[in-house]
Amino acid sequence: MHTYTDEQLARYFARIDYHHDNVRQHAAEDPLACLTALQAHQMAHVPFESLSLHYARHRVISLNPEELFTKVVDRRRGGYCMELNTLFAGVLRSLGFTLFSAGGRVRQQPDGGYKGWDHMVNIITITGQRYLVDVAFGSHGPPQPVPLQHDYEFVGIAPMRGRLQHRSLAEHTDDGQRVWVYSAQADEAAPWNDMYHFVELEFLPGDFEVMSARTSTAPTSFFVQSVMCMTTVLDEAGEKPVGVRILHRDYVKQRIGAESEIIEKLQWEPQRVGALRKHFGIELSPEEQNGIRGLASELRFTGGHA
Repeated sequence: MHTYTDEQLARYFARIDYHHDNVRQHAAEDPLACLTALQAHQMAHVPFESLSLHYARHRVISLNPEELFTKVVDRRRGGYCMELNTLFAGVLRSLGFTLFSAGGRVRQQPDGGYKGWDHMVNIITITGQRYLVDVAFGSHGPPQPVPLQHDYEFVGIAPMRGRLQHRSLAEHTDDGQRVWVYSAQADEAAPWNDMYHFVELEFLPGDFEVMSARTSTAPTSFFVQSVMCMTTVLDEAGEKPVGVRILHRDYVKQRIGAESEIIEKLQWEPQRVGALRKHFGIELSPEEQNGIRGLASELRFTGGHA
């Protein structure tokens, strides 16, 4: 499987603003703490986004690890789940972690069933314990490694909580089957909502190529329909995630703890391009900006004065 050079790793650590004296030694001596820190910094500095499906002449997603490195590290962009979890898997392998990538199905909210294979997660093994690691699901995703233990509950970005269960699905015709179901709740008083499930079966790069092809082209795909960009927000020490910042279609929203507010409304494309630069550090070239013209996702100003 693909790994990155020490020089590439140094550039990646700079990209995610992670400054440790010796990351490789940290990974060997305290792998869980190292993994937790890397995930926090990745999610805070590398956006989970769909921009390549809107701001581009050729809306093609590559899962080639070297091309992903160029996009995310050198061009300072993000990507969706199969892009970011592929890159993160390569970084972790390069540091000596034991892992494999698996497929998942996302549940259509609020009360829909599961879609087909359309999500990717990484499963990392540390001293015999397997952990779910997912750096690209969205505001309800797990922001830290989660041990694969039935009925395991944890606090995500407070007050949000997460839970893993190993159980069958209502959709199964054979109730003897078991998958890992990741659920979330807005706070302790809120109901649990199943977000997605995944299996402990290694998916190969070709599997993700098939999954990504549909995710990036199907008219019903959320990523095809929506311009979105999201990062987590770290605390003042720059270590623990305490909030999320989201651009979705025509607004930018930020949630810190339980407090959520719209921090910018977007009326037309120049404003949205500026918001991507201001809030997420993403610079779109003139060619990329022109790529959205004529698409249903283009913001067309309809008011009086822009």
